[in-house]
Amino acid sequence: MNNFNAVISLKSAGVGRLLVRLLWVLLGFGIASTLLSLLEVIAKPVYQLLASLDALISVVTLLFSLISIIVFLIWLYRFHADLRDIFKEYPITPGGAIARFLIPIYSIWGIANTLSTFADRFKGEGDDLTNLSDQVRSLIGPLYGFMIGSNFVNRIAFQEVAKNPQDNFLPFWSLFSCILGLGSTAILLLLAKTMGTAITQKAKRAIS
Repeated sequence: MNNFNAVISLKSAGVGRLLVRLLWVLLGFGIASTLLSLLEVIAKPVYQLLASLDALISVVTLLFSLISIIVFLIWLYRFHADLRDIFKEYPITPGGAIARFLIPIYSIWGIANTLSTFADRFKGEGDDLTNLSDQVRSLIGPLYGFMIGSNFVNRIAFQEVAKNPQDNFLPFWSLFSCILGLGSTAILLLLAKTMGTAITQKAKRAIS
């Protein structure tokens, strides 16, 4: 078996590539939304000419976000199935990984546990795999920061809209929300690429 076949044999390889493409698309939409939100803050008359475009981008972004969530969960399941095949005693099952990301409250601990367990396992592999594991660990803090910040800002924005739909400060909340959402997408993209690269390299080592 050659290196190409090793990549093909990974259950998560194909869906991982799809996930990365979807996250790139979401990143592009996020940048567009952020620029339009900034325009709403600094040049509202100009923004009003593009308001329909902003609404369309929001709808398309929501659609791609839902698709990305489904693809991410499929990737996460298959990725941990691959990890269990490569490392026979890997402590997190595919179902356990899904639970750590989906179950409310439990996910506060579970997401970090999933990522840090991966980083710990690959840290001892040496060379590039150690560097990739360090990259994954370095992204855990920023991921939590963007997710918590985004939830906080969105909650405040919804409360302000409910109290006063004409509040002049609402465009600022929208801009903050776009920036934080953009950061979350960028971190998830980096994680998907880094973790995918690590498991591919490990699969190649296993047959070299």
